Amino acid sequence: MLERATVRLANAIGYPDPLPEDATRAVFQVDGEEMAVEESGGRLLLRATLAPFGDDPGRAAALAGYAAGRILREEATLAYDPQDDAIILWQAAPANLPRLALRTFFEQFTASWDWWRARVAEFENPVPSFPEVVIRP
Repeated sequence: MLERATVRLANAIGYPDPLPEDATRAVFQVDGEEMAVEESGGRLLLRATLAPFGDDPGRAAALAGYAAGRILREEATLAYDPQDDAIILWQAAPANLPRLALRTFFEQFTASWDWWRARVAEFENPVPSFPEVVIRP
């Protein structure tokens, strides 16, 4: 029996918690946040929730404004999940990727996820803007 892509990904990144050999779904703890990993239809899907949608729809619009530029730089995609009413980030790759490519896939997704989490944090903790002060003698 071939090893499932979720298990191969966990092994490729050195994930500390073992997965059952036939696991097609898993939730990884990455930097204190949850990342869903799912193998389906010959693809391996990584998915992470960025923020709830319902509490601030304006935040979703602002984040969507970043998405057009980010789509040129990365494979991860910003989306709305109606089931969870949340803004999510997801990325898919072929399930048959070799070990090194799986690790690269994971690293690229987590780098993108870090960038998007920083944008969400800017909404939650805005940097105060001070007016420019000119001191004249």
